[in-house]
Amino acid sequence: MEIKNKLTGILKDYRGESIEVSDETTFDQLGFDSLDKVELLMKIEEDFGIMFNDDLQVETIGQLVEKIAALKK
Repeated sequence: MEIKNKLTGILKDYRGESIEVSDETTFDQLGFDSLDKVELLMKIEEDFGIMFNDDLQVETIGQLVEKIAALKK
């Protein structure tokens, strides 16, 4: 849950607005285009101290939380 809370904070900071997310929320629903996703992933890597593979494919917040958790182990 800590990862999701931190991720939600990053998303809110990035969008500059209050947003509600669930595990099923997609990046398309949040209005993220491909450039937004790249910038967001770079911010997440920095904040969490991880590195994503170049071929990362995630569509939902839940999938991203799972990837972050796996990389932090």
